[in-house]
Amino acid sequence: MKRSGTICFATVIGLFAILVSANAAEKVVTLKVTNHFPVGHQQNILLDQWGKDLEKRAGGKVKVNYYASGTLVPATQTYDGVVKGIADVGNHVLGYTVGRFPFTEGLDLPLGYPSGSVATKMINAFYDKFKPKEFDAIKVLWFQAQGPGLLHTKTKPVSKLDDLKGMKIRTFGSNARFMAALGGTPVAMPMGDVYDALSRGIVDGLMCAYEALEGFRTGEHVKFSTENFRTSYTAIFVVFMSKDKWNALPQDVQAIVDQMSPEYMEKYAKMWDDIDKSGKEYLLKRGVTFVPLSKEEEARWVDRAKPLFDEYVKKMQEKGLPGDQALKFATDYLAQSRK
Repeated sequence: MKRSGTICFATVIGLFAILVSANAAEKVVTLKVTNHFPVGHQQNILLDQWGKDLEKRAGGKVKVNYYASGTLVPATQTYDGVVKGIADVGNHVLGYTVGRFPFTEGLDLPLGYPSGSVATKMINAFYDKFKPKEFDAIKVLWFQAQGPGLLHTKTKPVSKLDDLKGMKIRTFGSNARFMAALGGTPVAMPMGDVYDALSRGIVDGLMCAYEALEGFRTGEHVKFSTENFRTSYTAIFVVFMSKDKWNALPQDVQAIVDQMSPEYMEKYAKMWDDIDKSGKEYLLKRGVTFVPLSKEEEARWVDRAKPLFDEYVKKMQEKGLPGDQALKFATDYLAQSRK
């Protein structure tokens, strides 16, 4: 009898252990993270680090599968890919889905951004202030934004508006309208396609931050860089999670994610400045000629940009959105940052 009882007790203990183990396994949440930046790019390295950091802080409750270089979802489909559940977390460029985030896209206009850190901190402050409903379908983790977007060319220097006539320039989002206003021919495409487009002569140049010329190797085809800082733009990114996946996370894991978001916003702000500096040094080593604009010429570029701001305010008014307040917030923030 004793032996039989011992066996029964051991069986119960064994079954209990199996149930506990199965229950623990069920609590592990897998997150698929997609990023379109190439392997080796600091954007890619930092988001991968976020996933590893989350795994560590969550104490085994989260497993992150990371996909770089657009291998899971292409750059232009990141938003839809996450919302539809192909991925759970993504790094999306707002300008790749024009019209999806109309209120926030006003910050993509050529407002004269001085740095990536300023742009990154401004867009997060903007979100905190206005809480745009256009992001209600997702769980925003944090925003980030590139350094000054400038004009870079392969075939000839651009020091005045007349130089742009007949030139095909890679753009995206609102920059296409700005380039058309300057007199160039905008050619919309994601950054990952630019290297081949430059090498094959499909475009004569591009608008981007210094960092992209190194990170995507497009600087191999660039010979001139126009310093149009008064009309520099930024590209806004949102790092986000699908609402379904967010709601499926245990509350303690949600708290960890929320705690990490402002930390990584600060890391991205610093990263943008670091890689922009590296990108400019890369161009200098390659012998790229930097082309400053005269004050008179800069004023001409600013004048060409003004109708874009007026158009934005009008469109937002038609939607019942405070576009004028959005632009005032941005211009005031940038003015303060330059002091």
